Amino acid sequence: MRVTQEGMVQNTLLRLQERIGRLDEAGRRLSSGKIVQVASDDVSGMNRVLSLRARIRSREQEERNAADGLTLLNIADSKLQTVNTRLLRVRELTVRAANTTDPAARESLAKEIEAIRDDIASVANTSIDGRMLFAGTANVPQAVTVPGFAYAGDYNAIQRRVSDEDLVTVNVNAGELFGFDLPAGQDLFSQLDGLAADIRTSNGTTVSARLDELDAGVARINRGLAAVGAATNRIDAAMVRNSDEQLALKGELAKVEDVDLAEAIMDLQTQEVAYQATLAALSRVLQPSLVDFLR
Repeated sequence: MRVTQEGMVQNTLLRLQERIGRLDEAGRRLSSGKIVQVASDDVSGMNRVLSLRARIRSREQEERNAADGLTLLNIADSKLQTVNTRLLRVRELTVRAANTTDPAARESLAKEIEAIRDDIASVANTSIDGRMLFAGTANVPQAVTVPGFAYAGDYNAIQRRVSDEDLVTVNVNAGELFGFDLPAGQDLFSQLDGLAADIRTSNGTTVSARLDELDAGVARINRGLAAVGAATNRIDAAMVRNSDEQLALKGELAKVEDVDLAEAIMDLQTQEVAYQATLAALSRVLQPSLVDFLR
């Protein structure tokens, strides 16, 4: 086969272009630290990378959901602990009122119970980012309307997806906590009103009979605290699993797309040597000039 000077030059130029492309690719891999940068680098590898990244983003969103849910639950727990403490104080005042006949003392005890009633109403109307913490999903200005003491929210659950398997309810509502789901007059606020009136006007036996109502109210609050605690534990466990899974997914992603630094450096050096060799070959096959013939 006849090989011309022009053919030799063209072939060498093609090889030079190929070497330049490989050198550029080796440089990009080393500078980016990624083996797979575009789908054409490795179609199956890119599919795996995209799948792993999607799973990582999903775990990150679940982590944010869990953190938001924990915020709501922690605030609810703190508020309910306050209500529980205040109700125990009411019980103490009730026992004291049942054993005193002094009108002034009874009036003072009744006023303190009314003040506690209003404090509990303030807790029931706790607002988080402009929404009532204990009103379910209802967008209302108050969960418990004051005066009048009626529940204005709903009984819907607020839920957060914290894993593929866990959809956790992160709220408790004032309707169930304070007995608004019971027949009229049996909610906690009506009972506290009735207790204050009895302390002012009734005997010790009538006042003592109110203790069972108070105990029932405390039991409802404790059930709310138990629900909050159980949801908190579920989210804590899900967050631990989420963290472990994210770590595993990121490690797997690194294996698929991250370069081996030593190997990448060696590849770059190899491509540089090959490029320089191709340049040297090209310089030898270029058409000699007139000056070369005159030497």
